[in-house]
Amino acid sequence: MVLLGLLTYPDRKDMDIAEMLSLPNSTFASVKSRISEMGYLNEIYVPVFPALGFELIATVYSDFNPSVSVEERIDNTRRTVEVYPEMVLSIGESHRGFSISVAENVTRIMSISHERIKILADMNLLEIELPQEVLFPFEMSHVHRFFNLAPLFHARLEREDPALIEEIGFPSEDIRKHDNILNADRGSMRSRPADVNLSRKQLEVMYYLVKYPHMSASALSSTIPYSRHTISRVRDMLINEGYIRKMVVPDLSRIGYSILSLFHVKIDPKRPLSERSCNDRALLQDDTVFFISRPTELIMLALYENYPLYNRGMSSFNQFLKANEHMLKIPTIRNHSLSEAIWVKNLVHHPLIKETFHLDVE
Repeated sequence: MVLLGLLTYPDRKDMDIAEMLSLPNSTFASVKSRISEMGYLNEIYVPVFPALGFELIATVYSDFNPSVSVEERIDNTRRTVEVYPEMVLSIGESHRGFSISVAENVTRIMSISHERIKILADMNLLEIELPQEVLFPFEMSHVHRFFNLAPLFHARLEREDPALIEEIGFPSEDIRKHDNILNADRGSMRSRPADVNLSRKQLEVMYYLVKYPHMSASALSSTIPYSRHTISRVRDMLINEGYIRKMVVPDLSRIGYSILSLFHVKIDPKRPLSERSCNDRALLQDDTVFFISRPTELIMLALYENYPLYNRGMSSFNQFLKANEHMLKIPTIRNHSLSEAIWVKNLVHHPLIKETFHLDVE
């Protein structure tokens, strides 16, 4: 109940969520502390990259030489491939991997791609096919969901304890609200980071907030050369003006899900995807945790507790695309076992802020 409240309203104060759940503040705080210690709760600040002058998101999925253990491969690539700050998420298991990167421009992302392929080839890690890279420029794409797990948890509670869901009574539009984490309107987009109208102090405070999201302004002021009042004032400005947003992302390996599925679809250009189509619940399902699209291509990640739920979600997804004549070819679907997968990076953003804005910070 408490976790669902935090996932649904990450930007609300704890006392407000406690009141919505009809819980005493002390009980809410105790439960929140307990689920945080258990690894079910991770509150973070996510930079709104379009507003900071970044041009695109790149998703990459790869098949690897299974004769090399996942531990050996990750140990090698952690120092060479995953070291790039643009790579904000990376997951791997014995024979395959997936990553999400955010880049300032196409030249930078293609340079990283070239270096990655060369390194993997030199290590004899690649199978026959090269890594599949899909680029999504922010101005041409839409991020429909960015690791918002409220719909996922709501659906699970609805199956397991419908009476509790009825008692909580969160409105459906709040549970499945439009996810604007990485979407910025054209007026707030910047063509490059150098055009961002933030001072050095504001950029440094943003870096520290993203790196240490759990620290209060008071605790952070004892670590960095800014006062509590300055940190609070800059934090509020960054949130209000759309440079960062608060999210709650649980540890996906600990929340009772076993399958992470990747869907990659190329859309028939005669029947391009509209934003309305992408928001249909047959596509943007409750199990979906990441969904980005442009009119002729989409990448989606979904979490499932078991194979029957995966099969049901996959069938609904494919049937919608086929019925609406969007499907150009059979979608690529790749399943990862969360019990065997290793998270090399899990939404790590601060190194990219540091390098892009040339900050002298630790």
